[in-house]
Amino acid sequence: MNLEQIRKQIDFIDNEILRLIKKRFEYSETLVKVKFNEGLKIYDEVRERKILDKIKINSGEFEKYVLPVFVEILTSSKLIQQDLHNDMKKN
Repeated sequence: MNLEQIRKQIDFIDNEILRLIKKRFEYSETLVKVKFNEGLKIYDEVRERKILDKIKINSGEFEKYVLPVFVEILTSSKLIQQDLHNDMKKN
């Protein structure tokens, strides 16, 4: 592969990553509605720990690079949920 071909593949992967992150955030929006209706907290420490433990196991040699990315995704998911939760409380 030459430089242009590699960059084209990276661009494709970046688009897929973005698509999946957006889909994850959409599910976060749905999840907060369920949590709100059931009176559950937004932050579930046990669930988050399980997610991060699984990421550590599955990321192999890239763990130290992948783990912070997932921590940020989880943080953003919680922020989305908090914003929506606040909006639902107002209504």
